[in-house]
Amino acid sequence: MNPTTQGRSSPSAWQISTALPPLHLVFLVKRAAIPSKTKTRCCPSDDGAHCHPAPQRSTQQAEQQRHLNSFQIPERIRHTNPHPTRRIFIFLLVVAAAVMGNSIYRFLCGVCSDLSDAAFTPHGAHDSVAKLGQDILNFQRTKQVPEGLGRHVVSSQNAQANWYKKLQVAWKKARPTPTTPEDAAQLVVLTLKNHQKADVEGFLAFYGLPNPNGAAPSAPPSHAPTPTPAAHPTAPTHKPVKAELHTLPVDAKAVADGDTVTVYVDVSDSSESGSVPADIKKAAAERTKARAKRDYPTADALQKTIADAGYRQVPNAKGQEVLARKYRIRLSGIDAPESAMPYGKEAKEALLKLVEGKCLTVHIYDTDRYGRSVGDLHAGGVFVQEQMLKKGFAWHYAAYDKRAELAKWQSQAQAARRGLWASKKPQEPWEYRKAKRNGGA
Repeated sequence: MNPTTQGRSSPSAWQISTALPPLHLVFLVKRAAIPSKTKTRCCPSDDGAHCHPAPQRSTQQAEQQRHLNSFQIPERIRHTNPHPTRRIFIFLLVVAAAVMGNSIYRFLCGVCSDLSDAAFTPHGAHDSVAKLGQDILNFQRTKQVPEGLGRHVVSSQNAQANWYKKLQVAWKKARPTPTTPEDAAQLVVLTLKNHQKADVEGFLAFYGLPNPNGAAPSAPPSHAPTPTPAAHPTAPTHKPVKAELHTLPVDAKAVADGDTVTVYVDVSDSSESGSVPADIKKAAAERTKARAKRDYPTADALQKTIADAGYRQVPNAKGQEVLARKYRIRLSGIDAPESAMPYGKEAKEALLKLVEGKCLTVHIYDTDRYGRSVGDLHAGGVFVQEQMLKKGFAWHYAAYDKRAELAKWQSQAQAARRGLWASKKPQEPWEYRKAKRNGGA
């Protein structure tokens, strides 16, 4: 093959390099136009180390980068890595907003989600449960507690209103809504678990709900007609009951000491209506007219006539003044310290706390030589003598009342050194009175 033919068919390396565009210059131009911090890398090969440039971004990417660099980005956006304290503050702010938002949402849901009548008195609910649900619904609308509840509990009406507020919330959250007495009782006990035991038991007794803690069955609801019991269900049996009284709210001045209290019974009560003298009824009506005319001297004179006959005009549970008969009650089975004795004042205050403002149930057994009615006192579901003995503010008066339960309650207080039993040798009231009669006290 001649050289000419060979040159045409197989050009030399020099010819190729002169014929092709200067690629290395093009690369250098592009390399200079696009700044980069990339480095060249060298790879070993058979004919020595060859250095290759690292992969470069395209011209289009470089152009986009120049455009971005030309923008004026605000300072607060450009700082993408704020100070750690600022990040913590922002995080806490977001968490607080979330928590407050959830609380407000739950509050608004609770306020705005009043349940219907059917939800408070669900279909198939027991009568006692329906009564409780209806009373909660009525409280939601009127803010008034049931009128007869005060006879069964020891706390004030303000405290009772607080119970119904809590029960209203609990009833709405209950899933499902209570329909059986057991379910309703459980809801009441859980809702009022931090309140006095006497209040919880009295509340259950008012609605005829069972006590989940295993106490004796409660009395039927007050709205249901029931026969007059021979004795209160929480009190031990005693002599036959001669009379049962249902009193008006007890005044603070009505408690003389730790075992005597003065009560009043409305003459409109079936036990009293037939025995009120006609002249006393007339005097009460005239006194009301005299007070309306502000003729107070006449009203006071009529009041004395009424009081001398054993009656008085006093406010009822609704605050309306009514004619009532007066009874002095000597608590059966206990003897509290006299006022001048150690713990005499504490005993009086303990009894006052149990009965003040309450409508009581009194079971009369006898009449003592001072004309007082001797009997058991009940403030709702609370047997008053039991509480006085357990708190250590009275002795079991065994000479007149042999009930073993009273002796047991006294022993419990003695063992725990409650009240007067904190003293080593407390003096018995009957011994104190005997010494006083003999001139020794």
